[in-house]
Amino acid sequence: MEAMVSATLAFARDDARTAHRAPVDLARLLRELVADGTARGQEASYAGPESRVISGDALVLKRAFANLLDNAWRYGGAARVTLIEREGRTRSCARGAHDIEVMVDDDGPGIAAAERENVFRPFYRLEGSRSRATGGTGLGLALARSAILAHGGTIALADRPEGGLSVSVALPAP
Repeated sequence: MEAMVSATLAFARDDARTAHRAPVDLARLLRELVADGTARGQEASYAGPESRVISGDALVLKRAFANLLDNAWRYGGAARVTLIEREGRTRSCARGAHDIEVMVDDDGPGIAAAERENVFRPFYRLEGSRSRATGGTGLGLALARSAILAHGGTIALADRPEGGLSVSVALPAP
């Protein structure tokens, strides 16, 4: 119960923090998260530019991507992170033009299409045992989506053709 209350409070704080925008080197942030995971024995890789600065709240973005990587490690055994800079701008995201995409791919069982929207609901867990040993509080993807939307982006889940889940985050570039 204490963990759920703490997670709820963190959820509320993160939602309010997105007003604190500053330049954030997204490529560096992602590389650091991958390095932290590999230092803990997790399988992880990063592909993309050495540096890509966007406008955002570094703490909120770090927490969002940390949740995505933690899910990839917990349920998919590995996290492959790719940062892609688009040549042209797309209009597929929440607030206008976007030309940065971050993919987090894993090797797990994926998420059934019928459950993909549900997993973004706070406290919703696919793993139903209620055990903290086998799953979190059900806030990781809700926090990630809230943070990405607050930064003018989108987040989507899809099956990988070779198996596993692919999480795609599109964000605006300055």
